[in-house]
Amino acid sequence: MTRFLTAFGDPTRIRIVTLLGNKGRLNVGEIAAEFEISRPAVSHHLKILRDARIVDFKKRGQEVYYWLSRERVTSNFRTLADLASSFHYGD
Repeated sequence: MTRFLTAFGDPTRIRIVTLLGNKGRLNVGEIAAEFEISRPAVSHHLKILRDARIVDFKKRGQEVYYWLSRERVTSNFRTLADLASSFHYGD
């Protein structure tokens, strides 16, 4: 869960997740074209998202395609929401 939350702690990664959620499978070049940062910087952000299991990926030839792991993301947010709703204090 820590990696998951850390990955969502960066605005660029949130934009990448949103892009993949809206457009589906994209390669690094297609993702980088949507940003004003370098392709290596995009690759770094994608590695963090992969390590957090927020995106899945598959290599096809020379290209690596990424897509949102919608079920895992939904499950993690649901777990966090359930945890927050179980708290007794804070009002």
